Formats: sequence, structure tokens, C-alpha cells
Amino acid sequence: MDQIFAVQQRLIPDLIEKMQRRFNVLSTIQSEQPIGRRTLAERLSLTERVLRGDVESLKAEHLIEILPKGMTITHEGENVLTVLSQHMEVYNDLSALGSELNKWVGIRKIIVVKGDADDSQETLSHLGIEASRYLQSLLRAEATVTVTGGSSTASIAEHLAELPFHVTFTPARGGLGEDMIHQANFIVAKMAEYTGGHYETLYVPDQVSEQTYLSLIEEPSIRSVLHQIKSADIVVHGIGNAIKMATRRKTELAVRELLREKEAVGEAFGYYYDKKGNIVYKVRTIGLQREDIGSKKHIIAVAGGSSKVEAIAAYLKIAPPQTTLITDEKVAKQLLKAYAFDNNNI
Repeated sequence: MDQIFAVQQRLIPDLIEKMQRRFNVLSTIQSEQPIGRRTLAERLSLTERVLRGDVESLKAEHLIEILPKGMTITHEGENVLTVLSQHMEVYNDLSALGSELNKWVGIRKIIVVKGDADDSQETLSHLGIEASRYLQSLLRAEATVTVTGGSSTASIAEHLAELPFHVTFTPARGGLGEDMIHQANFIVAKMAEYTGGHYETLYVPDQVSEQTYLSLIEEPSIRSVLHQIKSADIVVHGIGNAIKMATRRKTELAVRELLREKEAVGEAFGYYYDKKGNIVYKVRTIGLQREDIGSKKHIIAVAGGSSKVEAIAAYLKIAPPQTTLITDEKVAKQLLKAYAFDNNNI
């Protein structure tokens, strides 16, 4: 059933969200019937406009009846609830987990998928599915999306669906030091392929000297791409383990030793930070800078796997409020436990 939903989500990005909401509407009608529309809206914290659309759809499918005394569920509606209840319980539990965690974190939203991305390729795929669904719900005509490299962001591209309008994808920075499939240039090309959009490339090294940096940013072709990157509406990025990221980028030994000395735990946008969220080292990169992030309308952070718990926890201390985190169940539960029992030692 999960595989069917995954395919359907490529056609209907908000499928799970709508289905979960309508399942909750149907379930509440069943338990409190007969119930009026206003009372139902209050129970579920929905606007009357949204609820009206859901109620009309359920009525059209003969799953509920609307009577003078209120709404009631039909026999067919009971059957639908029985079939879906076990499956939707997982989504409801994960949604509640994300909401509970976000009470401590305070960003825009936390979306949780089942499993542990370290142990399951399927979980990594589900991170990509949820991230693609959320991203597509934000996209509008002529939007610009800037994307960092990495396995988490790479998992998004193949789950995107063709769009009826034009969108541009740009790499957040150069990345010639990484494996091709994890480079931002490759990822944005795939995103454009699946959506029918446009993409820009930034073929410069991931790490450069100050002199090289000052020289390259004056190149007209690079300046043009940098302008698009900095004017992007949406940022999609991963969160990395500090030492693993430094090793993957073939960072010089002296820097890696410095990161260990400073107890760096995570990396994002070329910035390495410790468990308190303090920046301990910055890579000189060409592209999106941390100071550019605050002005973005939407920031989507995609990261999972129990090995990244420390990195994700530290990043959340400095995450802009317009951030949506998409992570897995293992990470979310460990973070929630840490916040609930020892908020000062996360």
C-alpha cells in the first residue's frame, strides 16, 4: 500500500495530507455522530471553508449523510474507515510526533517519516517523497529553488512530478569535490528534468582560497548564477555529520583536526558547528552563504538517520523560523526524548 501511495503522490503531491485530513473528519463523525459542521471544525482545528470541501467530497462518495440533526457516517463510510484505519494510524502517529517535537523546536513545521534512514534505503526514499511533496506544494510560476548537494537532497529529485508552470533550480554552491550524483549541479539538473523546469549550473570547486574566491565571483557567468541563487524563494538543504562531511570533501588534515578539537558535530551551507550551535569553522565557498538564508521565504532541511541526531539537534538551535525539517522517526524520537528529559544537554 505504501508503494501505491508513493506513486500516487507523484501525480497528486498533497495526496497524503488530504487523505489524512479526510480520514480524521470521517473518524470524528463516526465517534461523535450526529455532529454539526461548526462543532466538527472546532474539534479538528479546521477552517469552515476547508471542512466544507472535505464534507462535500465525503458526501459525494456516499461515505456520510447530512441530516438536520447533524452529520452521520454511512455503512460504506464504516467500511472505508476499517480498511484505512491501520494504515492511517501510522501517519497520524508520525504527524503527532512531528508536532510534539516542534513544540520544543519552534520552527515552521517538522515532518516525520517511518524508520531510520541509516538502516533502510526505503526510509531514505520516503524522506525524498515527503520532501518532494512538500516542495511541490510551495512551488509557484517563476519560482527559483536553490539546492545543496548530498544524499538527502539527491533523494528528492526522482519523486518530483511535471509542473504546469516554469520553475528554475540552481545549485546552492559549487561542488566539484563530491561524487557526481551528490553534487548540487547534478541534482538540480534532475529536478529540472522531472518537473519540466530550467536549471543553472555552478562549475566551481566546493572550497577555494580567498584569492580564488575574489577572482571567480567577478566572472560574468558566475555572477549571473550567484544572483539567481541569492534571489531564490526556496532553499532545500541537507544536514551533515561534521567529520564525515569534511572527509567526503577531502578537507585538509589540519582542518579536520581543528574540527575535532572544536568538537564540531554538524555541517550545513559550508559552516561547521558544535552541539550548542556555535560556528567553529567556515569553508570559503562560492554560492549561498549563511547570511543569505534569513531572507528566504521557505527553507526545507532534509536529514535522517540516527547517526545524524547530534548534527540535526545542533542545527535546530540556529535554524531560521521559516525552516521545515523533514526527518525520520528514529531521529524525531531521540530528539524528543532529549528535549523532554534534558533540554540543556542536547
